[in-house]
Amino acid sequence: MNKIKILRSGLYTTVQDMRRVGFKRYGIPDSGPMDEYSHILANWLVGNHYSSETLEINYYGPKIKFNFDTTIGLSGANFNAYLNDKKLVINKSVKVKSGDLLDIGMCLDGGRIYLSFSAKMKLLKSFNSLSTYDKIKIGGVNGKKLAKNDFINFLKSKEVIHRTIPDSFNRKYQKISTIRIIKGVNYDMINEKSIHKVSKEFKVSSDSDRMGIRLKGNKLKVLNQNSIESTIVSKGTIQLPPGGDPIILMSDSQSTGGYPILANIARVDIPKVSQIKPESILKFKFITLEESESLINFEKRKFKSKLGIDLSS
Repeated sequence: MNKIKILRSGLYTTVQDMRRVGFKRYGIPDSGPMDEYSHILANWLVGNHYSSETLEINYYGPKIKFNFDTTIGLSGANFNAYLNDKKLVINKSVKVKSGDLLDIGMCLDGGRIYLSFSAKMKLLKSFNSLSTYDKIKIGGVNGKKLAKNDFINFLKSKEVIHRTIPDSFNRKYQKISTIRIIKGVNYDMINEKSIHKVSKEFKVSSDSDRMGIRLKGNKLKVLNQNSIESTIVSKGTIQLPPGGDPIILMSDSQSTGGYPILANIARVDIPKVSQIKPESILKFKFITLEESESLINFEKRKFKSKLGIDLSS
């Protein structure tokens, strides 16, 4: 049996894919990678479809022993990663032999990295997906983050050519991040004094998780909190709870929400938001819906022309 053994779990490592679609009406979130951009690139390194499963690794990674030959890919933030004590460079496909040890240590910038394999994981699907959603214990390995001594079984590994992600896809994660947003349906309800504060600095709270990135240090107010009805929300929606600290909803967020919707993150910047470390600075910049759609189309053309990935499929 082809498998890997988790010798050290890391801080928070889960199985994620992009296949859980259409179940929000039943209260089941899509889950999936926080940083879809890096997830897609990791899968490209090993010749997988972009929606295929990867391991999402947060801040401090796992130590993994392989008992079969395969090829792996790592993409996302920079981590201290070693294969048999030899330092790995991310964004390159790497051949792994049976008996090899992969050690992914501390994150050097950003917060997440994605590990792909040129073999399919042999795990039970939940709602058409292997994505872990630990609130109700579905997907992944027993519906939870990876733990020491867990095993993941795989089908036969396929042969893949060595690949390197072009430099034009590399992203730098800085201490102050500017995130583009589009005004939300309840933006006009913001208190006049608060409007000028939206473009000021926020700090990312350490209370953030896969459900939402919580902001602090710059409280905002709305005119009439009680007039809001429950509304459909999605990944990238920025809600404003009564306390005044905005929340950016992420991969494991609920389907509907009763808080005012201040804005929505431009889709191309959602992966960037997911990489911002706690206590780092975030600033918002307003753009139009048309500008956001133009950015999406540009990114799709770039993936298609340079990597042969059709993100419209």
